[in-house]
Amino acid sequence: MSISTPAEAAEPSVINSFPSELLARIFHAGTELEVDDPRARPCLITYCSISSRWRTVCQLSPELWTNIRVPFHQTAHQDVVAWTATWLERSKSCLFDLTIDFPEPPSDSALSAAAQLLRDTLLTIIPHVARLRRLHFNAHTHYSLARPILNPLRVEAPQLIDLQLQFYLGDDFINMGPGYIIPYAFTSAPCLQRQSVRGVPLQFPLQGLTSLEIHGAYPEESIFRDLSLQSPGLGELVLTKLNPMLDPADNANSSIVFPALRALTVSFARKVYAPRTCILAFISPPNLTHLEIRGVNVPDPDTSLPNPAILTKLHTLCLEEVLVQHPINSSQSPTLPTFYLTLPSVKHLKLISTAPQPLFPAEPERKPLLRSRSGELRSRKSAGLLPHPSQPRAAEIDFRVLSRDKTQPVKLPFSPEAAASSSKPYPHWPNLTTITLDAIRARDLLWLCTLVATRSEIDTVYLSRSAKRHLASSLSIKRGDEKSKDVFSCWEFAERKPLVRVPQLEKGDIDPVQWLEERVKVFDFCRKERF
Repeated sequence: MSISTPAEAAEPSVINSFPSELLARIFHAGTELEVDDPRARPCLITYCSISSRWRTVCQLSPELWTNIRVPFHQTAHQDVVAWTATWLERSKSCLFDLTIDFPEPPSDSALSAAAQLLRDTLLTIIPHVARLRRLHFNAHTHYSLARPILNPLRVEAPQLIDLQLQFYLGDDFINMGPGYIIPYAFTSAPCLQRQSVRGVPLQFPLQGLTSLEIHGAYPEESIFRDLSLQSPGLGELVLTKLNPMLDPADNANSSIVFPALRALTVSFARKVYAPRTCILAFISPPNLTHLEIRGVNVPDPDTSLPNPAILTKLHTLCLEEVLVQHPINSSQSPTLPTFYLTLPSVKHLKLISTAPQPLFPAEPERKPLLRSRSGELRSRKSAGLLPHPSQPRAAEIDFRVLSRDKTQPVKLPFSPEAAASSSKPYPHWPNLTTITLDAIRARDLLWLCTLVATRSEIDTVYLSRSAKRHLASSLSIKRGDEKSKDVFSCWEFAERKPLVRVPQLEKGDIDPVQWLEERVKVFDFCRKERF
């Protein structure tokens, strides 16, 4: 028999002494903190099972029942319609948010039964659709079923502000031509502000949107011009797996101006972009502050992205898994597009699985080092050797040579004063103050240390957990005195195998993360997945 302490015994009575209004507020805070996962059991159901008073408080508080997640992932499918009806009735006259995550049935016969169950659920919602505020509909079925599945929702939604429709698209794409903007759900939604579509065309007249997300579409010039006119307040645009336009744009037309656009996120489909076929090249966002580019299938930025001369307010550039240099062909070396380096006001640079070296070409007079047979270091120019395209660019240390001799250090400026006395190796982006790095290569981490040591205006660094781990295992630092410099040694590529080496603090080594923290503010970086 367990004996409870006085505090434990008094705790239930204290909670039960709370007024019903205070209990309802506590329950409401709990519902806002719960994970938005259709598979998870809503915490409100747990509150109702504690006691009769708690159940009464919950049932008499309609604002607690406004976040409805239809439990299609539960085993008791026969209760889905009753579940939805109960939540709708208890929400009374409050506006409600609806999340439907429709799983992929295991067989064709099960698909028919599941589709009928979904239609019955949607018919249950129709009498309450005037109170619908948000609808997030995610179906793991083929997009060809979108129209028959969504057909019951062909009604007016006067309060709807957020709509997300996602169907499985696979390798197919959706045409955005004038004849393809067909409403699959709702005949009108005058208050709609945010729209996200995958596997279905754009919905409704494009009026008053502030956020738009399109996945896997063939864009049309006329549609984007209409969007710029009908939604002048569009502030966020996300285009994933963007395809080239089927018809080249007319150069005689003026730019497509989005005056309120602040954030642009784009990834490209693996297609060949002929001249005047990338819609982004014709977009003019003078107030853009955040540009995010994802994926390796990036066409020539100089001809496929907005004119950098217009992006005078762009302060954040994020590159995720981007090959910055053009690929090597049989006749040319890799080339760096001028788009990235001509952005005038970048302050925050985010590099996610993206090599930083091409974005920071070093001074042309500095040469990489080679080791002669006698052990002396000499420049590539004096050796009479021409750099191969696959080897590091000029002025980078050749780690494949230096790492074989573990005694050879890589020297960096010890203080900002020492760095200021020498010419900066990276003169572009003078306003750069923040670096975010998610990388595992030692050369990328050594580049970060070099940048921090030579650019005193860098004051903040965000590092992923993998970057911190590899920073500590791939680099060794020996602190210098007031007149000397800190010494970095790279331990990667030793005999073609990574060599994990823990810094030996008792022998004068410094933890590389500690070295950074002594010079800048270091924070953790956590990648946020979307779509």
